[in-house]
Amino acid sequence: MPYSGSSVTVTAKNSKGTELFVGTASGVDADSYLDGVAQEQISDVSFPNSASHRFTPGDDKPEADIADRDWWISTDTGQTVAKTFDLDAQPQVLVIAPANSDDSLEGTTVSLQMRVKGVFALSLLGIAGAIILAGFSVFFFMRWWASRIRPPKKDTGSSDNSGPAGGGPAGGGPAGGGPAGGGSDSDGGEDGPSDGSGRSGRDDRGPAADRPVKGEPGLATQPISTVQPDTAGQAPPRRRDLRNRRSFRAVTASVLGTGLVLSGCADLPIAKPSSPDVTPYERTAVRPGEAGKFMTNYTESLDKTLGDKGTDLDKIQAAPLIDHTRAQIQIADKAKQKLRAPNFTEVVAGSPNFTEYPMWFYAFGTADKSSTDGDEQLTQVMLVTRESASTDPLVRSASYIPADQMPTLMADDSGAVEEGPEDFADEMTTASDDVSSFLVDGKAKSGGPDGLKEGGFKGFRDYVGDLRDKDSGFDKVDIDCKPYEDLKFEDMSLSTEHGAIGMGEVRCTLTIKAPSDYALDLGDTVEAVKTNDKEGDTITVDTAHPYVLMRTGDELTAVATDWNVLSSKVE
Repeated sequence: MPYSGSSVTVTAKNSKGTELFVGTASGVDADSYLDGVAQEQISDVSFPNSASHRFTPGDDKPEADIADRDWWISTDTGQTVAKTFDLDAQPQVLVIAPANSDDSLEGTTVSLQMRVKGVFALSLLGIAGAIILAGFSVFFFMRWWASRIRPPKKDTGSSDNSGPAGGGPAGGGPAGGGPAGGGSDSDGGEDGPSDGSGRSGRDDRGPAADRPVKGEPGLATQPISTVQPDTAGQAPPRRRDLRNRRSFRAVTASVLGTGLVLSGCADLPIAKPSSPDVTPYERTAVRPGEAGKFMTNYTESLDKTLGDKGTDLDKIQAAPLIDHTRAQIQIADKAKQKLRAPNFTEVVAGSPNFTEYPMWFYAFGTADKSSTDGDEQLTQVMLVTRESASTDPLVRSASYIPADQMPTLMADDSGAVEEGPEDFADEMTTASDDVSSFLVDGKAKSGGPDGLKEGGFKGFRDYVGDLRDKDSGFDKVDIDCKPYEDLKFEDMSLSTEHGAIGMGEVRCTLTIKAPSDYALDLGDTVEAVKTNDKEGDTITVDTAHPYVLMRTGDELTAVATDWNVLSSKVE
């Protein structure tokens, strides 16, 4: 919505009784979910009655049920649905669709209403302010006009002949600066003989006045530039009151500013056109605060799946982890045991700031002591991927580390964590080869990761040692190990406070040959995952070895708490 300072309500109503769905989401989710689906897109709105929209052809409905998606920010259903937006909040995408994917939007109308509270009242205040401004302006203008400096009026004479006319200076000059020539005296004296200068022979200006001498030019011939106004009888000119001028300017500016505010020209809380950046609609793979929700949903789904002997396991897990879980279900069923998902007391998640699918993230859950074997508290590390908004998050790998070894993730303001550095990706590739080599011969290479002689790595080597013991009765035990290659672990790592963290897995195949005169006892674990009923003296056992790789300063450590038997067959 290209406006700010208000809110807008979008209402959808269906006249045919169809149940409607309305949801808001980040653009990256909505775009992925609706990719390839027929849709009408409203991209811009110009109030009161104009909107830019276009139709995009495609499939009749999305791949997945619209109401089941977990990334909706808000949802509602009904024959009439509405959503109110704060136009100054982060941009969102609003999706209106039939709640039942088999229905259509035929008979649906969509309307938009914007809140413009206060506009009428503010307009009245603006008019009032304009009137006040005009009144002040006229008042101060008239005051200025009345007080401006003007020269005194010219004096044309006086009817009183008892004193000086106009109070001119004693040196003689036309009183009041009047004309010098004329047939009569301008100050009303009696007629007398003319002296030839064009003035009366009698001068009532008093004995101190200088009279013109016969034969000399009169004042009428005096240059006009030397004539000064006669101001002796008037008040001196007033100077301008600068304080009043400053006061006038201040009041005018104040009134003008008030008028602008009241007339809506300042920043008012009403709807105004704006130009927001509507392109990113970004979010992280796991929004801040969603880690706990994901882990809770995953644990509940896994518990249900384990109780149903693996039904719908592919909805929450994918390879390589799903291979481990399926084998564990078979082994537990053979041993008459019950599997359960761990419970978590503390949850953390981290991911890069992706703006498009596919996405991935790491989830860390500290398990309570009743969920794991032993006295040491463990933290489960899970690598999760999501291919599109139409699919669910899938856990691809899971392994445990001691809780006290859990690194600190450094997230930015949006909750995103930087990917591991490039040199750590190289170390992940090298480490997978080092782990494979150790599982084969039990020798840790110089410069390889620490921890190979502990935990699950040591447990597997002890198992191989038992098979090779002379009392086992087996003639030969061969091992072949190599890194798991169907998932690029090295492309998915995170930076930590003091280094980086990632995951990996190695797959091994044990080839065990027994003497022909021995009965082959596979044990419950290997027997439970046997894929054929053939009899023979050679058995192959496939195993999986997930681990967590951590860089802390200059130290590189591989951690594995266990290993898994995946399958077996007799030849």
